[in-house]
Amino acid sequence: MTSTQRTASAPPERSILMDLMAITPSATLGRELLALVLNLALVGILVIVIQPEPLVLAVMLGVVGLFMLVRLAVGFRTRGYARDLTGGR
Repeated sequence: MTSTQRTASAPPERSILMDLMAITPSATLGRELLALVLNLALVGILVIVIQPEPLVLAVMLGVVGLFMLVRLAVGFRTRGYARDLTGGR
C-alpha cells in the first residue's frame, strides 16, 4: 500500500454574484474588493431609490460597511490575502 501526500485543496469556485451575497470571504483579494465596491454601490442605488432619513442611511451604510470590513479581515486571516499583496503564490 502506498501513501499519498494530502495537499490543501483550493476553495471552491463560485460566481461573482455568489461573492456578493456570501457571508464567507471570496477566494482572492481582488474578488473581495470587487464585492466590497459592488455591495456599497448597490446600497447607494437603494439609497437613491428609497431616499431614507439620514439616520436610516447612516445605519444602512454602517451595517454594510462593517460587515464587509469583517469579511475582508477574515479573508486576510484565513485566505492569505496578504500573500496576494506581496506577489506570492
